[in-house]
Amino acid sequence: MGMEVFLATVLFVLAMPSAMSAPSAAAAPTPSNIYDLIIIGSGMSGLGAAKRAKELGVNKILILEARDRIGGRTFTQPLSITLPPNSPTPAVIDLGAAWIHGSSGAARGLNPMAKLANDAGTGYFTTTENGLSFDPQGREDTAQWDSTLEDMLSRWETYLNNYSPTNTESLNTVTNKFINSRSFTALQKTALTQGLMTEVVMDYAADLSDMSARWSMEDLVWGSGPDALPARGYSALVDYLATNQTIWTNYAVDVIDYSNANLVNVSGRVMNTAAKFWLQAKGVIVTMPLGYLQNKLAASQPTLFKPALSSTQSGAIKALGMGLLNKVILVWNDASWWSGLLTEPWVTIRNTSTPGAFSEYYNLAATATKLPVLICFNGASFARSVEGLSDEAMTIVTRWASDPWTYGSYSYGKVGMTGTTRTQASAPLGTQKRVGFAGEHTHTQFPATAHGAYLSGVAEAGRIAPIVKQ
Repeated sequence: MGMEVFLATVLFVLAMPSAMSAPSAAAAPTPSNIYDLIIIGSGMSGLGAAKRAKELGVNKILILEARDRIGGRTFTQPLSITLPPNSPTPAVIDLGAAWIHGSSGAARGLNPMAKLANDAGTGYFTTTENGLSFDPQGREDTAQWDSTLEDMLSRWETYLNNYSPTNTESLNTVTNKFINSRSFTALQKTALTQGLMTEVVMDYAADLSDMSARWSMEDLVWGSGPDALPARGYSALVDYLATNQTIWTNYAVDVIDYSNANLVNVSGRVMNTAAKFWLQAKGVIVTMPLGYLQNKLAASQPTLFKPALSSTQSGAIKALGMGLLNKVILVWNDASWWSGLLTEPWVTIRNTSTPGAFSEYYNLAATATKLPVLICFNGASFARSVEGLSDEAMTIVTRWASDPWTYGSYSYGKVGMTGTTRTQASAPLGTQKRVGFAGEHTHTQFPATAHGAYLSGVAEAGRIAPIVKQ
């Protein structure tokens, strides 16, 4: 089958309605009186905090989750397809976090997410960076194109490393200076644009004009080991962490009152009954996503925290960027019709009219999972326009910007932030520091990753446990 037929088929499938079903709501339990620790949010950071707090001897732990499911930005959904009995994985797909970034490393050992996958008994599949790229007419790219793209990205990275940008300069500003620093050919400029869209904009989920040239690429890689995919999806890891934890779903927190030196008052709404709740705890860990915190702090008189956050802390939260990466997931009953054409996991199709739009695909059929699924990634500005398409225009589409509990996918280094912004944004609250923060946006080394979120929760549990056990 030619690439032209592949493109036509993709467009046809995009017109098919989704076959996915929504999860059912959980029943609301009856609140108790005073807890040792309340954790707001049941994503990786919240569940990691709960696990570590219990290990440290904190007894009465309650996790409050506003959604009708646990997991936060990790969400594995079943696919309405039938796989052969000997399939290596079940028919599921991750709509949120999907990757184990750097499964291992000599210095740090096994990635925490890889270890969790092993502890949960599900394991993981390592992946490769192998890929194919095609021009707008569906022809496989030439060796000249491939070498030009690699060369331009290498030159750009060298220029950026030697430039020493200020806090207020964007990656777009520095990129334009790089382009104007010498006489590049049209091919070189086109290759650079394509490379930056797939290697930077997609990875960091933000436009170059919004990304800090100084801080947006300061995150570390866990190790040199290959990236990996949890064999049964991230929800298997979530379910493992949630075992023997008390979690109330549909409980949305509206106010965190830390004015009392000895107890924190937590109040809000039960989403599926409209009832109000009021709880007390010796300590609280807030794992609300950055986008949600920014939305609440954007009010003329924010009420989420009482007393209000300091101008330094609220300013730091606002100074971070909340990126957006959405997936368009194409599902078939089998992959036989494209497996001969697309033999590698990564597939790039250049879009000259809108660079980066519907350009990057991940072919699960070419991985150890063998799933008949193509995932198209759209990042930053174009990811927002994808959310505006009707449900009938997609097979499965994620809409993280429209999600009222996240308002985005994950954080990035925004123009104007500094090296202390993440630390300032997550400073503990109260005279006895009984309110703390966790989440991927709070981790200074591994932001925007599942393991960064998890490690932030583990660290915050270690900080607050001695306080609530007094």
